[in-house]
Amino acid sequence: MITLLNVTRYHMKPDGPEILLNDVSLQFPRHAKTGILALAGSGKTTLARLISGVERPDSGHVERRCSVSFPLGTTLGFHPRLSGAENIRLLARLLRRDVAETVDYCESFADIGPAFHRPVGQYAPALRARLGFAFSMSVEFDTYLSDGVTSAGDHLFRDKCEAALFERLNRSGLILLSRHARTLNRFCTTFYALHEGRLIPCDSADEAQDTLDYAGSYGTTFWNAEARHA
Repeated sequence: MITLLNVTRYHMKPDGPEILLNDVSLQFPRHAKTGILALAGSGKTTLARLISGVERPDSGHVERRCSVSFPLGTTLGFHPRLSGAENIRLLARLLRRDVAETVDYCESFADIGPAFHRPVGQYAPALRARLGFAFSMSVEFDTYLSDGVTSAGDHLFRDKCEAALFERLNRSGLILLSRHARTLNRFCTTFYALHEGRLIPCDSADEAQDTLDYAGSYGTTFWNAEARHA
């Protein structure tokens, strides 16, 4: 279970605070597949970072009573001067995983050849994405977190990523934040729309899209549910 309790997060700007999350309270059950639809700049990445623990809220707090992944595919924790293999060894030790098994899995899954033993700072973005997703899949979590990423690389590797993710979701939960309703429909069964710092429950990804479309056209009158469904 992941619980947000009265979570508020804002960024200060010259003309005052920009509210990204406004007193949000919500529970994510351990095995739920939750999709959150959000437009660019609405706080999607901030919410992902709060859930994962990378950022702290300005007020309220986040409780995690299960293991939560870092956002899928990220290499933010990788040191650019270390090789892919060295980074994987270090992260495996930090997470108390079998080092040799984790390295073997990532080398096989990423399938980046000799680059696996070169400094990550020399990688092209596509290679970094492959390595990041390989490490994401090498560790089993109670809940996986994704800031819109469900795969990486070319179409063959994307198929490999999504097959691995679907296999994990047989026994794990997912919190997927995305700008695309179609992506949420593929992976999720519970839905929210993120708008003006609030998480609005919706019956489907399509309803979440309608909610954001209506809000964009008519401002905050989308809170009138009858009008939104008229």
